[in-house]
Amino acid sequence: MGTHSSPGRPGNRYEGMTPGVRRFPNVEVKRRAQHSVLRSWGQLPAWARAEAPHPGPARLCHGDFHLGQLVRHPAATGDWLLIDVDDLGLGDPAWDLARPAAWYAAGLLDPEDWARFLAAYREAGGPAVPPDGDPWPQLDVPARALTVQTAALALAKCARERRAPDEAELVMIESCTRIAALPPEFP
Repeated sequence: MGTHSSPGRPGNRYEGMTPGVRRFPNVEVKRRAQHSVLRSWGQLPAWARAEAPHPGPARLCHGDFHLGQLVRHPAATGDWLLIDVDDLGLGDPAWDLARPAAWYAAGLLDPEDWARFLAAYREAGGPAVPPDGDPWPQLDVPARALTVQTAALALAKCARERRAPDEAELVMIESCTRIAALPPEFP
């Protein structure tokens, strides 16, 4: 998603672009959506597609992190706890933040919620991003990859269920369309 300036949203550089997909009124629109997802996938670096070794060191990762994995105990005043560690393993901790970063970049996660989440993550010493400054150099590839995966799964689910994408699915497909329109920036 390119060069980012904090605290701006990475999607800001795409404002004014016409979304590529609204609904699937015909086969051609569906084909273009599929093409955008495949092109976005192809623009990811080889290591993000598991076609080459990851260039960085492996650290402890949750493996299935999303905002539903955070609970507060006791509910009103307690610490935030990370639950469901079934997929715990070694890897790049930035991938644990891929889903909320992708949702934020696509516009599904409110900027204030993203800022609060990121500040709390940093305050707790989360290893995926530096303690201050722009988090996108670490989060860009994982967020793009999660966007592509989510859009691909949405297209498959819509085909299986013979339906048009719902609003959240459309947002991720349209995000892929914008990603596919960008020049590749990765080696």
